[in-house]
Amino acid sequence: MSRRGSYHRWRPLVVALLVVALLSGSAVLIYRHASRARPVEIDISSSTPAPPMEIYLSGSVASEGIYTFSPDTSLEDVLQRAGGASDTGEPIRVKVYVVPVDESPFGQTQDTQDTKVNINTASAQELETLSGIGPVKAQAIVDYRNENGFFRTVDELINVPGIGPKTLEGIRDQISLVD
Repeated sequence: MSRRGSYHRWRPLVVALLVVALLSGSAVLIYRHASRARPVEIDISSSTPAPPMEIYLSGSVASEGIYTFSPDTSLEDVLQRAGGASDTGEPIRVKVYVVPVDESPFGQTQDTQDTKVNINTASAQELETLSGIGPVKAQAIVDYRNENGFFRTVDELINVPGIGPKTLEGIRDQISLVD
């Protein structure tokens, strides 16, 4: 038998093996696609309603501060209540801290008016209402708070660029850490 004849004899076997491999590969792909995990929604109902949460928003929102919401509130609702995203043209960066109201160190929320300005929740515009605090110092306070977290004491304001002992003493009776 010539060499050419032996190739013709093996050709059907090679073609059959290629067809089997192709069909097997297709079957594996179909099986994997069909057995893919599907998302499952779990709804756990409770007989007692969940307590409201305080959410502190800062960053690229129109009005920074603490807002009270129920746990089932959407992020869209939270941002809308804070006046929406600020129109700075920058990407939206929002810091969200969630604390149950009964555990909150801030007491009442921003919705309650008080005569003192809470330096942990006030927006830059609210801080400008303090004696001797203009837009630059107000923004410096907000920036310091965003970078370092909430003020633990009123005296910590000294660490804010532009706030010295004289400025602090001028606003001490106008500010608070808790509403």
